[in-house]
Amino acid sequence: MAEFKSITKKYGDKTVLDNFSLKAEKGSPTVIMGESGCGKTTLLRIAAGLEKADSGEFIKDGEEIAIMFQEPRLLPWKNALDNILSVLPKDSLPIAEKYFSATGLNLESDGKKLPHELSGGMMQRVAFARFLAYAEATNASILLLDEPFSALDETTAEKMALLLRSFAENRILIVVSHDDSDAKNLEANVINL
Repeated sequence: MAEFKSITKKYGDKTVLDNFSLKAEKGSPTVIMGESGCGKTTLLRIAAGLEKADSGEFIKDGEEIAIMFQEPRLLPWKNALDNILSVLPKDSLPIAEKYFSATGLNLESDGKKLPHELSGGMMQRVAFARFLAYAEATNASILLLDEPFSALDETTAEKMALLLRSFAENRILIVVSHDDSDAKNLEANVINL
């Protein structure tokens, strides 16, 4: 179980979250929808412990958290495969390779490319593969994703959503998005901010 309990967050005079509450359960994906600037990313950052709420709290039952940011955040000096390996424990090459291939990337050619040699969609898929590999390697049971399909074409986004839905079957899945199709593809409960 994971719960946002009466979360309020302000930046100066602007209140982005006002007494927000939500319970998320394993096996019941949640997509938080809303316009830019409404506090979606802030919620994920609070859940991950990267930001503090002004009041309220994020409660979890000791579960490990994995987070995927909206930007790929790839290390420019490492090739695509090494970007995945960089967040994993030693001897995790099989996990990295599994998710690299699962996202539709070619291990032999794409795996050796530096981030600047990849398209925006390919960088997003490398970041997605890194997220899944990290979540598996750490046995994360709370999955937080910020606009994970935004740089992908419709067909690829549907495939990645199917992969995520399958991966998250026994985990808590919270995705923030502004795209209705993400909720549909994930068969998720929708919360509007």
